[in-house]
Amino acid sequence: MSDFIPEDFIQKVLEDSDIVSLVDSYVPLKRKGKDHWAQCPFCDDGSNPSFSVSDQKQFYYCFKCRASGNAIGFLMNYQSKDFVGAVEILAKNLGLEIPRTKSNYDREKFDELFRFNDEAKNFYKNNLLKPKEGEHIRYYLKERGISEEISREFELGLSLEGWDNLVKHFESKKIEAKESSKLFKIAKNERKYDVFRNRLIFPIASRRNKIVGFGGRVLEDEDQPKYLNTPESGVFKKSRELYGLPNVLERNSRPSQILVVEGYMDVLACFSFDLPIAVATLGIATNKFHLETLFQKTDEVIFCFDGDEAGRNASKLALEIAIPIVKDGKRVKFLFLPDDHDPASLLLEKGKDELPKLIKDAKNLSDYLFESILEKHDSSLEGKAAASKEFVSLVKPMQEGNFKNILINEFSKKMDVDLNEISPTKPEAKKHSQPEDMQMDLSKVTKSLLKCIIHNPDLAKSENLDYFIDNNEFLISPLISFLRAKSDVSFPMIIQEFPDQKNILIDLSNDQNLISPDEGLKFIKQAVDYIERNQGDNLLQKLKIKYEKNELDSKEKIELKKLLTSKFEQLTEDELSLFKKL
Repeated sequence: MSDFIPEDFIQKVLEDSDIVSLVDSYVPLKRKGKDHWAQCPFCDDGSNPSFSVSDQKQFYYCFKCRASGNAIGFLMNYQSKDFVGAVEILAKNLGLEIPRTKSNYDREKFDELFRFNDEAKNFYKNNLLKPKEGEHIRYYLKERGISEEISREFELGLSLEGWDNLVKHFESKKIEAKESSKLFKIAKNERKYDVFRNRLIFPIASRRNKIVGFGGRVLEDEDQPKYLNTPESGVFKKSRELYGLPNVLERNSRPSQILVVEGYMDVLACFSFDLPIAVATLGIATNKFHLETLFQKTDEVIFCFDGDEAGRNASKLALEIAIPIVKDGKRVKFLFLPDDHDPASLLLEKGKDELPKLIKDAKNLSDYLFESILEKHDSSLEGKAAASKEFVSLVKPMQEGNFKNILINEFSKKMDVDLNEISPTKPEAKKHSQPEDMQMDLSKVTKSLLKCIIHNPDLAKSENLDYFIDNNEFLISPLISFLRAKSDVSFPMIIQEFPDQKNILIDLSNDQNLISPDEGLKFIKQAVDYIERNQGDNLLQKLKIKYEKNELDSKEKIELKKLLTSKFEQLTEDELSLFKKL
């Protein structure tokens, strides 16, 4: 039997996709009432748009030609894709890898994970309500300004002291405490123990309001790490979730603005102080997927940062991620809090009126972009030239439209030069600042290794990666050395350390096909073994490219001839011709 895409995976892709955002990327939509409208791409409906797309139903329908369907159907009709091709596009947009099976996909695996999470959520929630055991946490929440109503809404919980409270609870319910649930780990003596112990628990809900994982905050300051998330599983990917988003949309399915804050407690504080528009990433920098998800639900996103250096670094990364995504009708703003404050502490100290004032005065993307460039350059001709070059580089990936045109015109006025003439009027393929031969150094395996250690910096300490230190490979070698020399490295810190490679690093960080931390060490060993086995072929490719560019020195010519000689029987016609020339 030939491979096919499992039915349950197709259903998951449809559940996680947003048809309004999908169609709008091909056919500009205008919101009218509860639906979105456009002229039909499948028939001639004149000047009166008859093509509607429903956010609620995740369905499109033309009242003239009767064309209708879901996201898969739209891609099949609009792009003339077959069914598999349409699913592949949607899966890629979601950062999902398509499972190819020869039998029905086991939906029970997903359902089982959701059942495990629901059982754990109820267990933790009941712990918090216990008169004695939960008293100190309830007092802590009250002192932080978190209302009981919000605590109940977000279903906060408590993991008690002890190594196996949840294990015993599952056993009492005759539920197997499987390691695949990511709620448990197995010790060297084969005994199971809980992932969360003595922590305030934050259940993490998906956009479909299913519990996909948990966050936990320590109760004692000396315990580390301060915050801990569930390891990634079949239903939980940190890079795809936003804490609080289902709660925001429950109050208003189309909020006028959404505030992106740093942590769980910031979200809870905003809701407790009548500001139910806050969401938070799960301990990672905001990425392309996050922002695109938010723009499916609102037209204005406000990034909230601490006023310190770390906040400034994080804001610049958010700016670079936002620029290619923002377009006409969408707005991004940047809010910097007073020193020594986060949203939770500011609300607690100043009350509910101060943060809305700061939100109102937040900087537009255009203002912050201009400010971030101009503060680095003086008003000399040389300074203006350098500032113009940086500006053009930043806005090049922007989507074409009025906003981009106005942005270029306004900066041109500041620089006294027409930047429209040197800015591309059509989108170009993304290019990085590295020379082409350096780009060639980044094979698929090396890129996967980079993604792995970017998202899990502690894995850089793996002895298997010594191979790259010894061979001084482009980008990955200095990155490994940097991560080994630092502790608690964030992605903005990596970008700051490698400014010339920031584009490719951002691309890799936005790639949703991630390797879980649990599989990271195993993958690193396999990848390095593979690279070592294919070292000769890689060198051969590099030398062939240099030969075509007439950049080989005498020693490299000798090495190239040796490599070709070693595989003489397998040479292609082009390689044989090259061998004769040498």
